[in-house]
Amino acid sequence: MVVGGLPEEGELQLGPVRLPAGKRVRAGFEPAVPVAWVTHQAVPGAGRIWAALSAAHPQTGLVPFLLGTLYGEPARPWDTEEFAPPADLVQADRMDAAEVLTEMWDGEMPSDEEEEEEEEEEDEEYGEPWPTVIAPFSKQFPGLAPPGDTLLSNAELDSVLASLPPTRIGLVPARRPADVLPLIGWTPSDQSDALPITAVVRSWEDRFGARLLEVGFAEIRLLASRSPRTRAGAQHLAAEQFAFCDECAGQGLHDVPAITDHLLNSPLWTFWWD
Repeated sequence: MVVGGLPEEGELQLGPVRLPAGKRVRAGFEPAVPVAWVTHQAVPGAGRIWAALSAAHPQTGLVPFLLGTLYGEPARPWDTEEFAPPADLVQADRMDAAEVLTEMWDGEMPSDEEEEEEEEEEDEEYGEPWPTVIAPFSKQFPGLAPPGDTLLSNAELDSVLASLPPTRIGLVPARRPADVLPLIGWTPSDQSDALPITAVVRSWEDRFGARLLEVGFAEIRLLASRSPRTRAGAQHLAAEQFAFCDECAGQGLHDVPAITDHLLNSPLWTFWWD
């Protein structure tokens, strides 16, 4: 696998793809280091261009992604360069996704005392009884979902890509899409670094063909080529996603049944941290 160098500022030709003028984005503190190349303007047909650039990754060594922003503040985080120093991927190599997700799941579970106090009452945070929030599971993490084995058809994939609006495009030298997040110093707002997130996203890449599609201020989006097609598989994956972030699907979902329904109907997975 080739790992490319960061492009220089200006227009860019990568194989058959011509990108408009872009610039380098820096991360960290003085001295900040260049970590990504991003277009100055939104690019029409961004979804299909992302797909073409993704297909060229083995030759270019550059992972493409779409640029999300903070609602109401389109300059953030890319033009304001709000990124921590790049993290060491060796640490992510030592992380096990099942262990990371188990710890995340356990962190969401109420204590026995809290559970007794809330019994037969609506959960204050989620607005419904706690057993309903994690149904059909118990307080014990159910384990990793089995890998998806049914590919999106070409027509399904093209429909998703064509639905994406004009968007700025970024490129990062990386061996795989999940590694982009720590390499650019991206951090969710409630965590110190992206390494645990990267460990999980790597696992989703392997099990579901879920590639990083978009990176925003406190939000990421993946496109899964092998999303679960059965309710049982979707429920197990929904448990992972419930533990993974504050809200899912770009709809504020944070209960296993609702996330399950979304997974059965869309290969786009959106995650947001408060």
